Amino acid sequence: MRIGVIGILPDAGIFVALEKGYFREAGVDLKLEPFVSSVKMLPALSTGDLEIATGGVAASLFNGIARGLPIITVADKGSNIIGLSTNAVLLAKAASDRGEVRSVKDLRGKPIAIMGGPGALSEYQWARVLEREGLTLKDVDQKYMSFPDMITALGTGAIVAGMSSEPNITLAVKKGIALKWISWAEVQPNHQAGVIFYNLDFARKRPEAARGFMVAYVRGIRAFHDALREGGEKKAELVRIMIKHTNLKDPEVYRDIEWSNLNPDGAVIVKSVADQQDFFVKMGRVEKPVPIEKVVDNSFADHAAKVLGPYRR
Repeated sequence: MRIGVIGILPDAGIFVALEKGYFREAGVDLKLEPFVSSVKMLPALSTGDLEIATGGVAASLFNGIARGLPIITVADKGSNIIGLSTNAVLLAKAASDRGEVRSVKDLRGKPIAIMGGPGALSEYQWARVLEREGLTLKDVDQKYMSFPDMITALGTGAIVAGMSSEPNITLAVKKGIALKWISWAEVQPNHQAGVIFYNLDFARKRPEAARGFMVAYVRGIRAFHDALREGGEKKAELVRIMIKHTNLKDPEVYRDIEWSNLNPDGAVIVKSVADQQDFFVKMGRVEKPVPIEKVVDNSFADHAAKVLGPYRR
């Protein structure tokens, strides 16, 4: 069974389950297929080159399903609650020091960074941040760029703010380039950002394997939460696992980052996904909205939660 991964912090449930042998115990022979980004991952999933993929909720997801791509969203891989949210708005320290930006209203007419391009998750996030102060995306100077370029742009003054993610947030703050200004969890708690996808043919023709993967994955998520809550050797083991599977190799940084929330029952927040599709339709990024039941199937996660029983944080 092949799963596409980028190797980022919200992949923790996958990596923990793999290293602790949960997939093996579930009879799943899982092979990690590394990708630089999720752009090429969904096409590989739709052609059957992957059985499972990881990624985010974006306009491309809804457009792909509308075109008939055989993919379905089956589990959480990055949601947010207060205290567990990897996304935040970074404010350039220079802009703050000058008093140029004191509130969201001060962003009017100023350059801000949107990670990716039109229809990206960051576009949705920025719209929600701005609307709280009566602004829209049309009121700011939108600059599309990658996370690394965003950090550089904050330092040079090319932008005054950007929606970023960990560990880039912590690294930018440590370098004195930016301030962690607005936590995404404060703007929109219980937002569904990252997800697990199944190839539909895989899910239908190999349901036992699909359920086995999910049981192991949800066990990994719960072990992840145990490590964060209990600390000590469990937290140290989690950090070792993440160092092995991601590009973040400095154990000191793990002490300061804010981890992503992962639903210990595995289920996707359907209401959040539907809200994002509605937004992208209004923005003209999605031409043909699809019924939400064609986008999300929580039955595999529900099965895993039933097998494993209740989890209390």
